[in-house]
Amino acid sequence: MKKMYAPWRTPYIKKDHDVNSQDQGCVFCTTLKSNSDDKNFVLKRGKNCFVILNLYPYNAGHLLVLPNQHTGSLNDLNPETRAEMMELTNKASEALQNVLKAQGVNVGLNLGEVAGGGIPDHVHMHVLPRWPHDTNFMPLLADTKMISTDLDEVYSLLKDTFNK
Repeated sequence: MKKMYAPWRTPYIKKDHDVNSQDQGCVFCTTLKSNSDDKNFVLKRGKNCFVILNLYPYNAGHLLVLPNQHTGSLNDLNPETRAEMMELTNKASEALQNVLKAQGVNVGLNLGEVAGGGIPDHVHMHVLPRWPHDTNFMPLLADTKMISTDLDEVYSLLKDTFNK
C-alpha cells in the first residue's frame, strides 16, 4: 500500500485552537467572523456557507466549502445548508475548470479524525483542481510539494467568478 504524506499541512493543523470547545478557536470560525475576506482568501459568503482558498493546498486552487455552523457532522446541518454546500461545491468546480482550466476536479469530505480530517470539528468539503501529470517527482525524492501559483494570484482570478 502506498502512503501519501502531506507535511505542509502540519503548521495549519497545529495552530493554537481548541477543537473540543464549540467554535472557540476554530480556524474556520475565526475566518468566518473576520471582515478581512481578502486577507483570509474568502471567495464567497452565502446564507449558510462560505468558500475559501485552502492555505495549505494540495494543488493551486484547492478550495474549501464550509457551513457557517461549527459542527463535525453532516447530520447536524439542516437540509438547506447541505444543499447550499453542494451548490457552492458545484460553483467551485465550475470556477476551477473555467478560470484555472482544470481538466478534472476531486471533491470530498473527511468526516472525523480517523477518516483523515485535519480539523474534524468543522465540516468542510475539499474541491481540488486536477491537471494531467500534476504530481511530479518532488514529493517522492525531495519531500517537497511544488505549488507553482501564488495564493494571492489564484484568489484574484477566482474572486470575480464567485461574485457573479
